[in-house]
Amino acid sequence: MHGEGLAERRQLSSPEVGLSLHAREVAELLEFERVEDAILVGHSYGGMVITGAAALAPERVGQVVYADAFAPVTGESAFTMLPWLEPAFAESPGPAEWEVAPLDPAMLGADDDGVAWLSGRLTPMPRFTHEEPLGPGSEDVLAERAVTYIYCADQALFTDIAASAEKRGFRVVALSEVTHVGLLTNPQTLERELLKLV
Repeated sequence: MHGEGLAERRQLSSPEVGLSLHAREVAELLEFERVEDAILVGHSYGGMVITGAAALAPERVGQVVYADAFAPVTGESAFTMLPWLEPAFAESPGPAEWEVAPLDPAMLGADDDGVAWLSGRLTPMPRFTHEEPLGPGSEDVLAERAVTYIYCADQALFTDIAASAEKRGFRVVALSEVTHVGLLTNPQTLERELLKLV
């Protein structure tokens, strides 16, 4: 799961769609499909979602992987974790007052080919996704699971979050020549790291 909009589900967007709804959807999918020992992988905002989902369906989760993503603790939101993010979204408002428009892919480290690939895929998302704080329960779950933080060091958008992850005892993998969106535009790098976990 990543944080570049709601993609094919954008028609379900509304002011009430937030982090808790997304976390519940992932947890319910794991339950409905009877998934066991899942490896939850979240990119960017997706890190918020997988953290919440792990708290809601701990018996279904074996590992958690943050791919240059938010790795929150109870009470944190995307906006509180990266204070520059809210003003950045404010500079390019979404179609509705309760939405945020996607950030410029070039600002997130995309080259020309990456910008072209991403531009047709990025969609607005409800502001509440970034405003709503993480609910309780994830800290205990993560303390009992293998947790990996993949940090894209070329751009350093998530430097403080990666440092916090290391302090929390997460395994941190630094990718020195990969940008934040490089994990999407060149997925082989992420694939290589994920295959090491299986």
